Amino acid sequence: MTDREKIIKRLKEEDKFILISHMLPDGDSIGSLLAMGEGLRRSGKKVTLITPGHIPRKYTFLKGSERVKHEVLIDDPAIPVIVLDSSDPERLGLLRDEIMKSSEVFNIDHHVTNQRFGTLNYVDPEAAATGEIIYHILEDLEVEIDENIAEALYVAISTDTGSFKYDNTTPNTHRVVATLLESGISPGTISSMIFDERPLSFYILLKEALSTLELYESRRLAVMTLSKDIKDRSGATSDDLEGIVNYTRNIEGIELGILFYLDNQGEIKVGFRSKSLDVSILAGKLNGGGHIRAAGARIEGDFETVKDKVIAEACKMLKELSA
Repeated sequence: MTDREKIIKRLKEEDKFILISHMLPDGDSIGSLLAMGEGLRRSGKKVTLITPGHIPRKYTFLKGSERVKHEVLIDDPAIPVIVLDSSDPERLGLLRDEIMKSSEVFNIDHHVTNQRFGTLNYVDPEAAATGEIIYHILEDLEVEIDENIAEALYVAISTDTGSFKYDNTTPNTHRVVATLLESGISPGTISSMIFDERPLSFYILLKEALSTLELYESRRLAVMTLSKDIKDRSGATSDDLEGIVNYTRNIEGIELGILFYLDNQGEIKVGFRSKSLDVSILAGKLNGGGHIRAAGARIEGDFETVKDKVIAEACKMLKELSA
């Protein structure tokens, strides 16, 4: 019996579950969390939904988002914990140790860099998003995909495929989404809310980021830098950081884009985006992870030292691409 089959079996057997997504949640983690939670609830299960940190404002329209907890004490380690869209337990933040004490941890994810940290691991790197995996799990559980579940899954899949622009979009992705659309959701309305509408603070922050733009390696590498001080001065929030790094990759001729973010706590967050390079390999060299075209890492140390190291690794990868 495969881990997938074992997880489906346990989902049918047990009555209570704790579901958790990763910190700094994106559309896939939130959409997967809400869809899975609602599907289990419809199956007569009692579920607790958790995400370390708040849900970004643009996803709060999803039904059930108001029920998601941000801190919870797990007083019964016998309750199975379902970890969604997390490539490693460190992404669970301050809840990591408490979650990992549970007797059963079901690790459901699609990242190629997943560390298989669960007692059972359903990891499918061929899936465009964890939401795509959740769709098939709900099929196995014979849960009806109504408009609310479909909306959550559509957000999960569309965000992790860049509105179906990225290479991870497959024929199966479109087949799943076609079924979601049959439930009556409005892709135009959803896409506008999650891709197009941004607060003014985002554009002020983007202006600051673009003012730091540097080009390397015959203009194939674009680098931008932001800091907490700049973010605060712009009136922006942490939510406004999402998507800024994409503007590096979108420059004509750029193969690899990097965003450095200094959080003033001795940690530098590094985001990678590429057009054809596997940046999950680059992130892995820096103890990070992610997708083939979108990945990241958290690095402690002096900024200039970290920046030089990261850019050197990026240039090395670009040289190998040209060889």
